[in-house]
Amino acid sequence: MATPDARDDAFIREVDDEYRRARLEGYWRRYGRIVAIGIVVFLAVLAAALYWREDRARRAGVTGERFSLALTQIDSGNTAAAAPVLADLAKAGTPGYRASALLEAAAIAVQAGDTAKGLAGYNAIAADATLAAPFRDLATIKATRIDYDSLPPATVIARLKRFAVPGDPWFAVAAEMTGIAQLKLGQRDAAAPLFAAIVRDPTAPPSIRNRAAQLAIGLGVDPATLVTGQTQGLAR
Repeated sequence: MATPDARDDAFIREVDDEYRRARLEGYWRRYGRIVAIGIVVFLAVLAAALYWREDRARRAGVTGERFSLALTQIDSGNTAAAAPVLADLAKAGTPGYRASALLEAAAIAVQAGDTAKGLAGYNAIAADATLAAPFRDLATIKATRIDYDSLPPATVIARLKRFAVPGDPWFAVAAEMTGIAQLKLGQRDAAAPLFAAIVRDPTAPPSIRNRAAQLAIGLGVDPATLVTGQTQGLAR
């Protein structure tokens, strides 16, 4: 037989359980509708986000296939077929493919002999702040190379100043153009160490390093200071 204390404890537990149940029902009556709406909204947003991500990936895949096909057509000499695809991607493609399409279109124009059109294309890319910096930097380098003979040497030096620094991805190309521009201005003391730095840059293309070595030696740089490690033999 249960003691009075045991019966009291059981009664208190029953009262507590009933009180909690009543509170829960009260909360649900007051906030249940809001909670249900919140769940529905959350699920709808989640579904929309998943669909957007999947659709974006699908469209990126289609765009990549179209761009790859255009490059294949260009490599095979069929630029006429590639041109409309590049034009479409340049207008409606994702930022990366849009920039790539613009660069390819400018290159095609230059290869076809329409230097003015290609130069205008590169200059437009270089000035387009909506494109990523690597694309704009490449366009700047290409535009400068195309228009090099028409540009004042001081303009070349100013335009390429930020690239003509050891460690920059475009150092070798930019430093060579800068050094030659400095020679045109009679700045031999500025050009010589720049050509020497190109020779010592193991990432510089061999053709540029060879030319830089010859120019550096012609400006009085000691060949022994150029021939080190991977650069050995360039100045011979």
